[in-house]
Amino acid sequence: MSGYRIFEDLHTHTYYSHGKGSPRENVLAAIGRGLEKVAVSEHGPGHFSFGVRGKKLEKLNAELAALKDEFAGRIEVLRGLELNVMDFGKSDCPENRGDYDVIILGYHKSVPPFNKHALSIWGESLLGIKNDPHRNAEGILAAAYSCRANIISHPGLYLKVDIPYMAECCRQMGILMEVNSARVTMSCEELKTVARLGCGLIIGSDAHTPQRVGDFELASAAVTEAGVWSSVVNAKRE
Repeated sequence: MSGYRIFEDLHTHTYYSHGKGSPRENVLAAIGRGLEKVAVSEHGPGHFSFGVRGKKLEKLNAELAALKDEFAGRIEVLRGLELNVMDFGKSDCPENRGDYDVIILGYHKSVPPFNKHALSIWGESLLGIKNDPHRNAEGILAAAYSCRANIISHPGLYLKVDIPYMAECCRQMGILMEVNSARVTMSCEELKTVARLGCGLIIGSDAHTPQRVGDFELASAAVTEAGVWSSVVNAKRE
């Protein structure tokens, strides 16, 4: 890992959405990996298939609060949400946004396109309609600003975006761009561009099982190839 150690994993899922393990199992896995912080960041309520909402979300938040107290001094347990872009400049951000330690925002499937330009790659190829990466980035960034997002997850996954423009805007807003270790969505050149523009990067496992919590292998390889470790905010020199 080129002399760097990743000390937190802020993007993990559990059986509350479409993962396989419990919040407790994710916390224990993070401790086993030697992490200092871990967040459970389930999909926001707007996701048709996997969104966590209502009493279920309340139960999850209560469980995370209990785990935070139980494991205090061993690891910091954070409450997160991975919100969905619902429309141009809009997300499924809850009214109690301030109760969350980490807000991640991403474009996901099973959520309707947020404007006539925001078509999935599948839809573009099937329908032959031109996709507008710059306009797509504008819509996501406006939503990120509105919900005060901390991180944009897997930029470019499912929807083409203008990475340099997104990086410049994220730098100005203090939003991090994720190097997703389940599937790296930015090319080596794009990672170099993000770093050159001064935007912070963050590596997340996007774990859907406890075994993958703290698994940063794919993202670490991409960051090493691009030579941009100094831009990764959740990595320390060993």
